[in-house]
Amino acid sequence: MRAENGRLWGTLHDGKFEVRSVTQSDLEDALDVLEGSFFLNESVCIACEINLPENRQARLDLRKLCQKTALDGVSLLVKEVDTGRVVSVSFNKIQFAPPPGDDHFFLKFRNEDVKSPQARRLMDFMIEVDERIDVCAMFNMSCFCELMFLATLPSHERLGLARSLSQFTIQLTKELAEGKGLEDIDEKLRSKRPAAVTALWTSSFSQKVGKATGFKVINTVSYSEFMYNGKRFNERISPIHQSCEHVIYNF
Repeated sequence: MRAENGRLWGTLHDGKFEVRSVTQSDLEDALDVLEGSFFLNESVCIACEINLPENRQARLDLRKLCQKTALDGVSLLVKEVDTGRVVSVSFNKIQFAPPPGDDHFFLKFRNEDVKSPQARRLMDFMIEVDERIDVCAMFNMSCFCELMFLATLPSHERLGLARSLSQFTIQLTKELAEGKGLEDIDEKLRSKRPAAVTALWTSSFSQKVGKATGFKVINTVSYSEFMYNGKRFNERISPIHQSCEHVIYNF
């Protein structure tokens, strides 16, 4: 991750917005987008009560997860040109099998860094859904980019920003697969060649983004299967969001 001046990937809406790589200088602003949208409105955050005001530690845990994820150098944001405000973000993670005896990134973070039961439950959900399908075995690959958290401020919804971030995440990943753009990512990852982008689409809205950008659904799980604090997920989540889709865009 660069210190500042993130790579410009493209402009949107006649130059009103720029899509750039997340840098150290704008990371806190990118994390604040999660505070103003994702933590409050995302389906699994609601199911795990991360949206409740009293569960601030859960939100701090997930901010830390994204801070660590951003170090990979593959996360993207949308910035409003006139104001310089970050209005949409995609926190992306390069995933690969860890060395023998080590835990994978999500499990390691869950066990070592998460302090709140709410964030722990969200991460358990992510881990369980990820593990139901071995994408590396299914698609004969050793490395992929996971589009982990995708968020847009409510004031800037319905502008196609999330769709654009998904498209540029695919472009970024394709470049890495070809050995391009390596100077912008973590040195420890420069030998990796991700062969796909994966995501967990947790709402009907993100599922529409996935369809529009060519992701393929490889598994669907109902929220009625999962529980937290005495209630099934679907008892807290809006009925318009019934399930989570595990998806892939492979090259």
